[in-house]
Amino acid sequence: MPKRQVKQISWEVESERLVVTPAMRRRVHKAVLRHADKVLARLADASTDEELFHALPRAASAAYHLGRLDDAERFARRCISLAHQFNESWNCGNALHAGHTVLGLIALQRRCIPVAIEALHASGAVRGSPQLGSFGPTMQLARKLLEEGESETVLAYFEQCRSFWKCGSLWLSIWEKKVKRGAIPNFLMNLHR
Repeated sequence: MPKRQVKQISWEVESERLVVTPAMRRRVHKAVLRHADKVLARLADASTDEELFHALPRAASAAYHLGRLDDAERFARRCISLAHQFNESWNCGNALHAGHTVLGLIALQRRCIPVAIEALHASGAVRGSPQLGSFGPTMQLARKLLEEGESETVLAYFEQCRSFWKCGSLWLSIWEKKVKRGAIPNFLMNLHR
């Protein structure tokens, strides 16, 4: 009797087949909010520009998730400003990526879609970092722009991400196929960075 072959399905493929319910999204959002307060507390402890530079990328995102848009915008702009000061730091890519992402999310919330698109492209035009190279970029702004019908913009962003997220090529290929079919990827591991 011939041996039956079992088709192997990767985690990446399987995660995109999951049906993510609104209840699941709410639970994730609650966890993000709980963590956001801790992130902002770390920012308050920063006493030098270098310490701020390392705390600001997450703080900008945390403030955005808490609905503190003025703080989020201020943190994101400072993040980008300090990235130019610490251009040789391993954290430079993180700071630029996070800063531009948060500015894009805020622009989108204010219904300034062209500014959000510009911010998405700026967040993808980074040289990378150890974190971006392994865990990958955030897809928060990309997802929201897909909800606005900006699939070509997001496909271009995926292409930008390929330059620094080498180990994420399978994710990017799967997401690209979904977007080209008119679907919005789950982005499970990359939605809240």
